[in-house]
Amino acid sequence: MHLTTGEVIRRVRMSLGMTQTELGKVLGYTQPAISQLEHNGPAVHDVRVLRRIAKALRIPLAILVVESNEEADVDRRNFLRAGTLGAVTTAAGGAAAASASSAGVRIGAGDVAEIAAGTNEIHELDLLVGGDRLCQLAAGGVRYVERLLDTASCTDTVGRSLHSAAAEMMTAAGWVHYDAGRLDKARRYYASAVQAATAAGDGIATAHALGNASCLLSEWHGGVSAGTNQAVQYAQTASRAAMSHGGPKLRSLMAIREADALGMHDPQASKSLITDALSRAHRAYGSTRGIDPEWVYLPEALLSGMTGIAHMYLGEHAAASRGIRAAIEGSSPWPREQAEWYVQLARNLIRAGEIAEGCRVLTDNFALIRQIASTRIAHKLDAMATEVQPHVSVPEVAEFLGMMARN
Repeated sequence: MHLTTGEVIRRVRMSLGMTQTELGKVLGYTQPAISQLEHNGPAVHDVRVLRRIAKALRIPLAILVVESNEEADVDRRNFLRAGTLGAVTTAAGGAAAASASSAGVRIGAGDVAEIAAGTNEIHELDLLVGGDRLCQLAAGGVRYVERLLDTASCTDTVGRSLHSAAAEMMTAAGWVHYDAGRLDKARRYYASAVQAATAAGDGIATAHALGNASCLLSEWHGGVSAGTNQAVQYAQTASRAAMSHGGPKLRSLMAIREADALGMHDPQASKSLITDALSRAHRAYGSTRGIDPEWVYLPEALLSGMTGIAHMYLGEHAAASRGIRAAIEGSSPWPREQAEWYVQLARNLIRAGEIAEGCRVLTDNFALIRQIASTRIAHKLDAMATEVQPHVSVPEVAEFLGMMARN
């Protein structure tokens, strides 16, 4: 059985020789509040609380994001009833902080900045461990911002910022649920994100939500995708919104999402459109117009890899391999990202007829790929196993299928 978050906190605290009271003093909580955390009270599903604990214990936040167990549903119900901050701060005697979960609280720019910081943490954790382990945290963040939208009072300026921050938190929740294979929930989060972004008049947040939604609709599972027509529409709308409002990386990211959606839809009929989208992506990446929000994640490695995938759709497999290999080399700090690029490289090689080499990529990196908690990546691996099954007489294929059978 996987360790719970509370058990991880307890073990790390004890390994440091700290009592519950001592840890509570560092965090500003009482000893009973720490006991609640170590017994998996509802606060363990809030990334803001876990971020403070990780800092106090001097450990990476990812260590506290553990797999859910059979009691997860009970924990989620407790969280919904109590509200994360209320569960911790009421026990700690922090009346001011506890009021953050009650109706009528007045919030300011600092509260909005804290929401944005939590969203960024979710994005970073996804790159490290995969979305399967983050759904509860992200859902908790959305519940918190929804409570604020429903009950908090603030100035008009802070209200717009709150709606923008809520949209980004909802988009982050959509992404990790998408990565976890929970597509219906991901769609609902993206739809809510578009609504919040529209209420804020925030074209950047709108572009982000629509661009991510296009990925969901055009997702590949063994050459089968649903809703690719709509995916193209979403991606093109996102690209136009980014062109008007976004900085270099956002404009580049949305253009490359457009190329991806077009490639999944009908690459040969859309060749000129794909080429145009790629050109816009690379021009935008090298420009200096506009300022990108902190959440925009587009290192050069990701741009190279996504460009490679577009080349794969066009049947330009040598160029695709070069781009994807560059992505692998540049994404070593991010295990989930690197695992996915290995899968995409194998996919390209298999499509190019280099079946043995594609399977060799998968077997050489099988441990890394399997350690990532991403149902989406697991589905892609399953799809490739089905695709290469007719070639089981090839030793590399047999080795890969044997690994799949044992895991």
